[in-house]
Amino acid sequence: MQHISLAVVSMLPRTTIIIALSLSSHHSVTVTTAAAAAAAAMTMSTTTSPSSSNTANGIVARRAAIAQLRSTSDKHANLINVAKCAGWAKRHGAQMLFLPECFGFMGESAEQTLKEADPPILSNNAAEFEDDNVGSWCPATTLFREILSQTIANAAGGDGDGDDQDGDQLSVEIMSAFSASSSLPTISIIDELRFIACKSKLWISGGGVHTKATMPQATTSTTATTTNPVDENKVYNTHVIINDRGQIQAHYHKIHLFDVSIPGKVELRESSTTSPGTKLVVCDSPIGKLGLSICYDMRFAEMYVEMVQKRGAQVLLMPSAFTVPTGKAHWHALLKARAIENQCYVIAAAQVGRHNEKRQSYGHSLVYDPWGDSPADAGGNDGAGSHGTVAGKTCNSPVYAPSLIIADIDLNKVEKVRQSMPMQIHRNEFRFSD
Repeated sequence: MQHISLAVVSMLPRTTIIIALSLSSHHSVTVTTAAAAAAAAMTMSTTTSPSSSNTANGIVARRAAIAQLRSTSDKHANLINVAKCAGWAKRHGAQMLFLPECFGFMGESAEQTLKEADPPILSNNAAEFEDDNVGSWCPATTLFREILSQTIANAAGGDGDGDDQDGDQLSVEIMSAFSASSSLPTISIIDELRFIACKSKLWISGGGVHTKATMPQATTSTTATTTNPVDENKVYNTHVIINDRGQIQAHYHKIHLFDVSIPGKVELRESSTTSPGTKLVVCDSPIGKLGLSICYDMRFAEMYVEMVQKRGAQVLLMPSAFTVPTGKAHWHALLKARAIENQCYVIAAAQVGRHNEKRQSYGHSLVYDPWGDSPADAGGNDGAGSHGTVAGKTCNSPVYAPSLIIADIDLNKVEKVRQSMPMQIHRNEFRFSD
C-alpha cells in the first residue's frame, strides 16, 4: 500500500497548528490538530503521487519545507520569522527550507531599497560559520544572534500539542537586553541567513535579497567585492543557496525585471532600482539539482527549458512576491505549466498579505510535481489552500504568516514521468521547417 505524508504547519498567536495528512491508496485521511475549531475550517484534498520518505536519523530523504511570509521593512523581525520557519522545518525532518522573494526586507520606496541593500556577493563557498563567529561583530549583533538561535531551538523542540509557542516565547532576559540596546545593529540579511542555516543545520534557499552592485571600499561583511562594470545606483535581486554549514553554495541575479502597468491595479518598475542578471544557475542540493529563478522569470518558459535540457535541473525554484491581480490571473497556471512542460518539480515560496501601504502579495506558497499535481498549497489572498491550511483573516489576508508547508521530493517520479512521456527527447528531435 502506498503511503504519502503531508504536513502543514502554521503559527497562530499562542497556538500551534499542525495538520498531518496520511494518504493511502484507499484515500483515507486522518487529521491531527491542536485546535479542533481550526481543523473544521480546513480545506483538504488527496493526492496519490509517490513519496520518497526513507528515514535515517530522523531526516526524511528529499523533504522540502516551503515558507510563506509577510515581510516588512523590519529586517530583525523578518529574520526572526525565518528562524521560526527553520525550527519548524527541522522539527518535521526537512533537509532544505525555501523562502520567498524579499524574505528579509520589503522596502517602502526605491530610496529605502537602495539604502538597505546587502553588500554584493563576491564568490560562492564563503567560510563556514563557527560558534566563535557569533560575537565577531558587536554586542548588539551577538545578542540578536542569540535570539535567532533560541527561536530556532524553541520552534524545533515543540511537540505540536499547543503547550509551547514554537519560537514566539523567547528568553525575557535576552529580549529585554536587545530592546534596551542604544541602537539596533546594522545587519546583512545574507550573513544572518548563513547563521540561521548553520544553527539549524538546514540548506536554505533565500529567494530574493537586494544586493549592491558594487562594494564600498571598507566593509565588515563576509560577502565580498565585485569587479563587474554595473550601475552603482542600482542593486541586484539575488537568489542565494546556502548549505547547512553556512556557506554560499550558489547565487543567481534575477534576469527578467518586473516593469508592468495595469491601469487601476498594478504600477511597478523594478528596473528603476535593479540591474538585470545575465547568467542561468543550476546547483546541487540535498533534494536534487536546483534551477534558480525569481518571480517574474516564471513567465519566460525558455529559460527553464535551458536549465532542464542543458544543465540537468530536476527542481525549478520560483520564489515570489506576486501582486494580487496578477496572482489571481496567472500564478497557478504559470507554475503548473512550468512543471508539466519540463517534467520537473516546481517549488514556489510566496509572500502573502499587506506589507505596507503600497504593497500586497497574493500568497499560495506551493509545490507542483512533474505530472502537474500539487501536493501542497499554503493558501493566499483569495482563501485557504486546496491541501489544508489555516483559515482566519489577519493583515488583509485569509491565511496566517509565517507558515510552512512540507512536501517530499521524489526524483524517481521525475524519471518515471519522462520515460512514460519522453517530451525532452521529442523536444530535442523536433526542428521547425522554413
